[in-house]
Amino acid sequence: ESERTKPESEPAPLLAIMGRFYPFDESGIPFADTTLVIQEMQNQSNAGGEDGGTGLNVWDGALLIARYLEKRPEIVRNKKVLELGSGCGLVGIASGILGANEVVMTDLQYALPLMRENVERNESSWKGEELPCQRIECEECDWFAPPPINELFGSKNEEMRPDVILVADCVWISSLIAPLLHTLKMYTTDGYTQVIITYQQRGREAHEEFWQGIHELFDVVVVDTEKSAGLTKPDVFHVFECTKKK
Repeated sequence: ESERTKPESEPAPLLAIMGRFYPFDESGIPFADTTLVIQEMQNQSNAGGEDGGTGLNVWDGALLIARYLEKRPEIVRNKKVLELGSGCGLVGIASGILGANEVVMTDLQYALPLMRENVERNESSWKGEELPCQRIECEECDWFAPPPINELFGSKNEEMRPDVILVADCVWISSLIAPLLHTLKMYTTDGYTQVIITYQQRGREAHEEFWQGIHELFDVVVVDTEKSAGLTKPDVFHVFECTKKK
């Protein structure tokens, strides 16, 4: 059973990869019944964009949400999945492997070439025979000017909507919080779209701004991953399941 309590607002570690909590190896990690192979590019701080090139690394928040979905594949199975801030593509590709009907991964332009390479690298896994994903696309989405949702999905239907939106560890700088929340508001439908967010608490200011903003827009459940999925996580990580307020 999930808890609806606010995480403590204690100072947390600075943004850095100083050793991952979840095992990761670029040569491949066991996932579901296959091997997930995700390449990254280290320390590309000059890549462009306000995120400082963080989209070229695999972060614990992405590994956490992938492992959470692995334990609860029904969240994405046969669903239209949109991911914001996809980075290297680990979460979106994992969703395809778990049987999502279609996946659209998004990030800034600089991250798309590596993301597309990783999609191709894992094509045999997400196009598997048992639960084949129809397609995985990589599209540009700047939270300061998000495109219409039907453009991201290549649909002429302006009423098109994703079933699930995934956001993995994208909250770490205050200036990106309001644009992210605006983008989520734009892409979600009241009471329909399920939003799954993994969030690493790093600093008090960003934490308070995000916590207040997400609760203004959504009904938020803080998931106890140990109870709901048998998944251990560090205390500074949180998993939120959100639905837009009516």
